Amino acid sequence: METYAARGAAIKTTGHYRRPGTRELYCGRLAGGRNSIFAAVRGWRLCKRCVRAEARDRAEAEAVAAQWRTEAVPAEPVSPLAASSPWQAHRPEQLTLDGVPCPPEQGALFAA
Repeated sequence: METYAARGAAIKTTGHYRRPGTRELYCGRLAGGRNSIFAAVRGWRLCKRCVRAEARDRAEAEAVAAQWRTEAVPAEPVSPLAASSPWQAHRPEQLTLDGVPCPPEQGALFAA
C-alpha cells in the first residue's frame, strides 16, 4: 500500500495512509507527497494512528463485502495444474516432437 508524508513535513521518514478519495490522512493531517521510497532509510516508521485506522476501515469494508457476497467463496483456490501429476502432459502438443508421439515422461521434459 502506498504511503504518504504529512504536508509540510521536513523529514519524510514517517509513512501515513491516505483516506481513499480525499487528500487527508487517517491521522487527520493533510497528505503531502508519496514517501514509500524512503522505506529503506534508517529511521523509517509508520504512523500508528494511520495503521490502526486503516486496518479498522479495511475490516469494516471486508465485513460489508461479505454481507453482500452472493456466491460462496472457495476455502482454497484450486489450480487446474495442481490436480495433475508433474509427469503428465497438459496439452496434446507437448506429446509430439517432429510429429512422432513421445511417452508422457519425455513430454514433461520438453513442456514449456
